Amino acid sequence: MGRKKHKQLKEFDQSNIKFYYGIPHSHTEFSTGKGSPIEAYEYGYRSGLDFMFITDHNSYLSSEISIKDDKYSKFQGTKVYASKIKKKYDSFLPLVGFECKTYLYGDLNIMNSSNFFTGSVRDLKVLALWMLNNPDAFISINHPHKNIKALPYNPILNKLITSIEVGNGNPSSKYTRHDRYYFSLLDDGWKLGAINGQDNHKINFGDSENLTVCICNSLSTSDIISSFREKRTYSTESRYLKLYFTINDNFMGEEITISDDKLRFMIFTEDIKYKIKEIQIITNKGTVIRTIENINLSSIKYLYEHKREPHETWYIIKVIEENNKVAFSSPIFINNTENIVL
Repeated sequence: MGRKKHKQLKEFDQSNIKFYYGIPHSHTEFSTGKGSPIEAYEYGYRSGLDFMFITDHNSYLSSEISIKDDKYSKFQGTKVYASKIKKKYDSFLPLVGFECKTYLYGDLNIMNSSNFFTGSVRDLKVLALWMLNNPDAFISINHPHKNIKALPYNPILNKLITSIEVGNGNPSSKYTRHDRYYFSLLDDGWKLGAINGQDNHKINFGDSENLTVCICNSLSTSDIISSFREKRTYSTESRYLKLYFTINDNFMGEEITISDDKLRFMIFTEDIKYKIKEIQIITNKGTVIRTIENINLSSIKYLYEHKREPHETWYIIKVIEENNKVAFSSPIFINNTENIVL
């Protein structure tokens, strides 16, 4: 039996780009955090977030709670609270997922699933089978460490694992950049989008500026989920930064087939608060193939033509701003025509 078709995958209109800032990774008192899901979502809304996933640890989610006269698991209870918040605010999207451990590769978030499981993942094939019954869900890699480099590339799993935290944490605990693991997995053939998770365990949802930005056409569940799936996301440490790029008119996140080695880059970035200092174009092994230095502007559109080397299979944009704030785009991926089998 084949995988069910995603209901939540919409055509993206490049002429109607909107930027939505949010948190894809946070915890409440339903597991190891503070505050109820309602308090968490309310705080995120007041902090100016556009969207927010609550992703409590799955080992806590079987416990039963009461909402009015009805009983729910903590997971389904979080969904009930998310529904209440969604009805209350048009300009804020509350979403639900859960965090689980794997035996070999670290922690994952299962995002936008209809249900949950308990325990750790011993076999990723079993996880893939579980995902068959959750066709609207996707998986992100949380705070990656060295063990993630042992994750073997698998094209079927890569349809499920869409994103990786390039930054994780917040100033009240610890904030870490994980770009080297991002680059390593891209080198291994994984096609992953860049995200940033605050991993909140206190009532500080959205207090810090490290966020995930989804590029889509509207603030709807379907559009936000599509942006993760299609890798139209970026990791930012400024809540004001706008960023995207194209290669030969193909948008960030796309996989393109080329017939010659000339690549036309268009990079757009803007920040109304922090000056943009430097832009880097990065490819395999973290190699910087182009640096634009001493920019010191609030907005820039940069055009560049690059002669591609045969080993270059992906490109991302890194933006460095004042106060050492850094952003990483999702990649554009390159196929060679000679590698395409008809």
